[in-house]
Amino acid sequence: MADGVERRQDDPDAVRAEYADETGLAVRSALWARRTGPRAQDVALEQLLAARPRRVLEVGCGRGELAERIAAAGIDVVALDQSERMVELTRARGVDARVGDVQALPFGEGEFDAAVANFMLYHVPDLDGALAELARVLRPGGTLVAATNGYDQLREMWELVGRDLGERRHLFMRETGAGLLAQHFARVRTIDLPATVELTAADMRHYIGHSVRHKHLAARVPDFPGTRTIFASTAVFVAER
Repeated sequence: MADGVERRQDDPDAVRAEYADETGLAVRSALWARRTGPRAQDVALEQLLAARPRRVLEVGCGRGELAERIAAAGIDVVALDQSERMVELTRARGVDARVGDVQALPFGEGEFDAAVANFMLYHVPDLDGALAELARVLRPGGTLVAATNGYDQLREMWELVGRDLGERRHLFMRETGAGLLAQHFARVRTIDLPATVELTAADMRHYIGHSVRHKHLAARVPDFPGTRTIFASTAVFVAER
């Protein structure tokens, strides 16, 4: 960060700055399009459709790609995000998108058949409260589909620049998600999606440079020939009330 203090991944100010516009998210998403194996968004959508919901809530909708795909399947979807810009982009896709906070959902009990949280729960300060809210707005038997990363996500890259990954052990991650969800949902299933991505030194600098929290580390990436294989640790959780 500009003040030299490393912000936590669930720091509200850092999250607001990160998603005030779509630039950084677009760069990181473009890199992930090159990974091996199935995309977490595709798997999340498959699991969601398998639940046959009529009304779905997506929290942390980002640019609205997933919400648009849900709507295209003929499902009534409401998309929520704290970022006004992300809500604007999602509305431009024809989706009912609203500014809101997963920690205090503006909906009544049991309003939705299913909910989706796609790579966003690790940004939530009051995680237990957020999961309680998601369970509250789901009908009995409703489904939450949540995608997240693991402790070792991009470890090889981050080790090159000296980033401490210890904070991940306190967040909603592949290793902690099932236990956290089990406190609010009757059944939890984990779908692991290990993958790799080939990155050049320039790729790494570009990726890190488009992160509000870590852009000051981009210059630490050393020069090296060709690409390096970087491992991705990703999982999709399917939780039922």
